Formats: sequence, C-alpha cells, structure tokens
Amino acid sequence: MTAARHPFAVELRALLAIAAPLAAANVAQMLMGLTSTIMVGHLGSAALASAGLGGSLYFTLVIVCRSVLAAVAPLAAHAIGADEHHEAGLLAGTGLVMAGIIAMPIIVVLRLLGPLLGAIGYSPVLAAGVGEYLSAVCWGAPAFLAFEVLRALLAATSRARAVMLAVVLAIPANALLGWTFIFGHLRMPALGIVGAGYATATIQWSMALGLTLLLLTLPRQTTLRLPRQIAQRVRAILRLGLPIGGLIALEVGVFAVAGILMGLFGADALAAHQLALNVASLTFMIPLGIGQAATVRVAFELGASAPRAAHRAGVVALLVGVIIMMACGLLIWMAPRAIAGVYLDLQDPANHVTSVIVLEFLAVAAVFQVFDGIQVIAAGALRGHRDTAVPLLIAAFGYWGIGFTGGWLLAFPLSCGPIGLWFGLAGGLAVVAGLLTLRLLIRSRTDVHKGTEPVAYGRGRTMMQPAVPVSDRVRGK
Repeated sequence: MTAARHPFAVELRALLAIAAPLAAANVAQMLMGLTSTIMVGHLGSAALASAGLGGSLYFTLVIVCRSVLAAVAPLAAHAIGADEHHEAGLLAGTGLVMAGIIAMPIIVVLRLLGPLLGAIGYSPVLAAGVGEYLSAVCWGAPAFLAFEVLRALLAATSRARAVMLAVVLAIPANALLGWTFIFGHLRMPALGIVGAGYATATIQWSMALGLTLLLLTLPRQTTLRLPRQIAQRVRAILRLGLPIGGLIALEVGVFAVAGILMGLFGADALAAHQLALNVASLTFMIPLGIGQAATVRVAFELGASAPRAAHRAGVVALLVGVIIMMACGLLIWMAPRAIAGVYLDLQDPANHVTSVIVLEFLAVAAVFQVFDGIQVIAAGALRGHRDTAVPLLIAAFGYWGIGFTGGWLLAFPLSCGPIGLWFGLAGGLAVVAGLLTLRLLIRSRTDVHKGTEPVAYGRGRTMMQPAVPVSDRVRGK
C-alpha cells in the first residue's frame, strides 16, 4: 500500500477538505469582528470596552442557541452516510424554523442587558454604551442562527467552500459598512458604537441570504426541505442539541462572566481582557473548524456502519489540531507586543495600564492554546458519536468547578488581580481537554469492539480501507 493510500493519509485528506474551508470561514468571521474592534478602538478606551463587552454578551447568547441548532450537522451527516439525503434536507428545514422561533426571546434579552449592568454597579457611561451597542446588533440574531443551520447542511454535503466564500466576501463589506456607520460617510451621520452594531447585523443577514440562494441551486436530492410533520425532527435536534448548547453555554459563559468580573477592576483591565480574548478567539477558529469537520466525518462513517473509520477520523482530527495550536501558541509567546500593537498604540501614555495587563494575558493565552484546541475538537468528534450528555458534565466540572472557582479565588481572595482570572480559565481548559479526549478514545474504541463493522461493508470497502471521502460519496464518484 502506498503512502498516499494509507488509511490515515486518506482520512487526513477527507478531513482537511471539510475543515480547511470551515476554519477559514471561522477565521474570516473573527476578522470581521477584529475589523469592527479596530475601528471602534479609534473612538477611545471607553467605547472599546463598551463594544467589546456588548459583543461578548451578544455572542454568548447567540452562540449558545446556535449550538443547539448545530445538532443538524451530525444528524444530516449521519443520514447522508446512510444514503438518506432527503432526510438531511428535512432536518435542515426544521432547523430554520427553530432558528426563527429561538431568535425572538434573544432579541428581548439583549435589549434588557444594558440597564441590568447599570443596576449591578457598572458606571453609567459603560452600561449605556453596552446597551446602545446591543440594541443595534440584536437584530442580526435571526440571521446568525439561520446561517448555522445552512452551514451545517452544506458541511454535511461537503460544500464547505461555499460557506468560506460567503464569509470571505463579507469581510470587505463589513469594513465598508462599519466605517460608514461608525464615523459617518456617504451622507450618513456618525453613529459610533451603535453603527458598529448595525453593520454587524446587516452583514449577518447578507451571509444568511447568500447561503439560502446557494442552496436553491443544489440537486433536489440534498436540497433544503420544509417538513410537514416537524415535531419528530425537532425532538431529534433538541435531544442532541440541548446538551451541545449547554456545553457551549458553560464554556462561553465562563469567559463572559470573567469579563463582567474583569470590569470590577476598571476599564483598563476590561479593555485588556477583551483584546487578549479577541486574539485567543481568532486562533481558536482554526480548531473550531477542525472540530466541526470531525463531527461530520465521524457521523458520516457511523452512518455508513464504519466505527473503525470513525475512530480514525477522531484521532486524525486531534493530531492536526495539536500541531496547529502549538504553532499558534508559539507565535503569541514570541510576538505579544506586535500583536497588542495592532489594537492599541502602545506608545500612548493613556494606554500604558491597558498594554501592561494585556501582555500578561497574552502570555497565559499562549500557554492554553493547545488545551483550547484539543477540547473543541474532542467535543466535535463526540458529537459525531451522538455523545453530548457526558461532555456536558465534564464541561460543568472543568469550566466552573475548576476554571471559574480557581480564577475567582486567585483574583479576589488571594489578591492576584486580573491575571488570576486568566490563570483559572487556563486551568479549566486543561482539565476539560484531558477529560474529553479520554472520553472520545473510550467511546470510539468501545464502538469498534462491539463488532458492528463487518469485514467487508457498505459499498465495497474492506475493514482496512478508509472511508470514501464525503465529497466523493455525496457526488457519486
């Protein structure tokens, strides 16, 4: 057997065919946020802190709800692996209906968060700024959720490049809209951070509509369908998706709460927290894409009754993620000042305190890069196994029992200050990464040892042969 046809080599190719465009799309989405952050930064530290915290709160809510709908990806991939393409389209149609329903309470909650921050002790200026941003960006929530469902169907059918294209094209559009709305151009009044929120919402609607138009061109075998009997598929999505949403709520929530606590140390600490978190989130988009691809690959192989190939898909995804995140961590460790300088003028005396704190945060972020990558990839592979309840318990223990509790103790009772919160977050990530990896290895090996995979199975593959890549199977090659 040649190296090119080794099972791991073929799996690597199949994984990257899905992961690369998804990771690129994730990074592109972060770059849109980075573009907005840089433009808002020109309005001053107070505006940067307000928009940063507002964005964190917004994405906390919509990402948690989006994660429930992310169950469409493994369910659709499993259906396609079993040659049930019609069912995949029905699942996606159900997801879109659910997205519209879920978005309504999100909008209401977001519009109440600004006054709530003022009630718990935030400065009136900061609370008002956060409220203004959220009142604008909240209108993008329905499109944000719909985009996740459409992305899931396209990834399951190996059309992830379309997702990447939609997001990449949105980057310059976001920059143009943001510059126009924030600073006032083309006869538009300057809206400040409110303009940043409206620009983000507008772009999210554009991306969702773009993917919808693309899906209309798909072969009828795999196109989007609205089911007449929706209840059964809603239950299937919720059964798998609610624990996913719970896990993401625990993960994103601990960072959001850390941001709220960071505000108690002042605007400088909060701005540094948002800046460093933005950098870590940017690199995180790469393993997130690998994890999304692992979900599809594992679910597809299990749908084709190939647990050995599913195990191999999870292992390959983890190895790729570790290598990439080690490189990202090294880059942050070696060039923290250059990275921070993209956001702030480090020579400006007014930014001195913020710059000192952010360099400390970036040092911690460089260390936890690998753990962050491992945990999201392992969680993604476990979703392919439809294993979401136990990962939820692991996340509760790691993120809150270890991460939040440890960070709070270090920051306040032990008087370590802002850096204590970050040490706690890093410890929580390390624990979750280790436990999820152990769970994945146990679960996938258990599936293999059950003997459900025949010696010669499905469509002419032997036990020692890798799965045919999704792109080949879907397109009938």
